[in-house]
Formats: sequence, structure tokens, C-alpha cells
Amino acid sequence: MTTTSGDDMLGRGLRLLTVLADHPAGLGVSAAARAAALPVSSAHRLLGRLAAERFVAYDEDTRRYALGARVLELSRGFQRSPAGYSAAAAPMRRLADRTGLPAIAGILHDADVLLVLTAQGTQHLQLRSAEGTRNAWHATSLGKVLVAGLPEHERDELLAAGLSAVTARTVTDPAAVREELDAVRERGWAEVDEENEVGVRSIAVAVPPPYGQAPRLAVSLGAAVALTGADELRSHVPALRACAEDIAAHMDH
Repeated sequence: MTTTSGDDMLGRGLRLLTVLADHPAGLGVSAAARAAALPVSSAHRLLGRLAAERFVAYDEDTRRYALGARVLELSRGFQRSPAGYSAAAAPMRRLADRTGLPAIAGILHDADVLLVLTAQGTQHLQLRSAEGTRNAWHATSLGKVLVAGLPEHERDELLAAGLSAVTARTVTDPAAVREELDAVRERGWAEVDEENEVGVRSIAVAVPPPYGQAPRLAVSLGAAVALTGADELRSHVPALRACAEDIAAHMDH
């Protein structure tokens, strides 16, 4: 008889949590086991333990497992920690108050931009910008400004991986995106116009990194196309840069 080591059990449990994070409506034990590449018996045992610790919630009516309240508590703790970009919160709040637009911070994670912090503005605008949301890097101003700052071989890898159309206006031609990244690198800010979300445009700048390093965090302002013109949004670039520099000054790199 073989036993599963503690490290292996931890890894399996984390895989299940990752799978459930990708399925907010929840999964039955068989589907969760299949997605996590685990035996059903192992998944059932681990999900029961995770549910007992409140990392997973079980709905008896639907017989589905979903992420539990403890995950939210961990997320809030992460946001308050230095690793959670807490240094960005106050500068972003000031930027949102000054411009009236929502400020959003994001990082590159694989081929996506992961949104890590938001500050709501006064303009009535509903964006798909909840913390933890992933967006295709090439469709967002955050992604373009971050990728523009990467070493050339890393940019080439991302461009070669394929660029899918998120909306009808998403630029998917690698040569065109490469040319745009060169322009972004030159001027220091990026913009998109309805490439990630219909009716929404945004601009972004990278938070200055330590010398010799690629930027790992960027901040953007989003605006409704119907309420804010492209030139008006671009007029906020100085305020956006000031916010990014303020964040850099307080960040523990």
C-alpha cells in the first residue's frame, strides 16, 4: 500500500483550488477530478478537507464545489501585504479622484494581464475590472505597456504565441502589434480603443522598475467612449505618470 506525501497532497489540493477558480459556478466531484487530473476518490477526499477548512463551499442541492470564503480572506490579506501592491492603493485612489476615472493596476501573468488593484472614479462606468480578472495582454493598454518593456526575445515569444480577437477592434496581426509596441516603448505609454471591451478605451503607463529590470506593474485609466474622447483621455497621461512614479517611490522592489 502506498501513501501520498504531504507535499503531493498539498499540490493536489492547490490544483483543485485552481480548477475551481476557473469555474465560478462550481463543479461536481467527477468534473473537478477530471479537470485536475486526479482520481475521483482523491479529489473527493481533498475537496471534503478543503470544505471543512472553508477554502471550498459545497452546495448540497447541485452537488457542486466552488471556492469558499477563506479564499476571499486570503485575497484580502494579499492585497494588504507588500507583495499585494498595497503601496499602489493610495496613489491610485488620488488618481481616480483627480480624473474621475477608474484606475486599474495589473501585472503580466503568462500571456494574460492579471488585474491586482482597482480604484473607482466618479464617472459612471462599469468595467470588467474586478481584481483577479484576466485579460489578453495584446487587447489591453496595461498589457501593451508591460510587454513593450520586456526584453526582445520575451516580446517575440508572446507575439508568436498567437493573438486572438477579443472584440472586432482587437489588433491581431503580430507585425502591427510589434510596431505598436515599438511606439509604446518610445513614448512611454499605451492606449487601446475598444480592443478589450466594446465602448471602453484606456491608457496605461508602467510603474518605473529598478534600474536594468523590466516593469512588473502598470497602471491604467479606463473611460467610456461615449463620455471621454481619445484626446481628453490622453491629457491624463501626466497624472498617470505621476501616479506611477509615486507608486515606485513607495514600493518594496
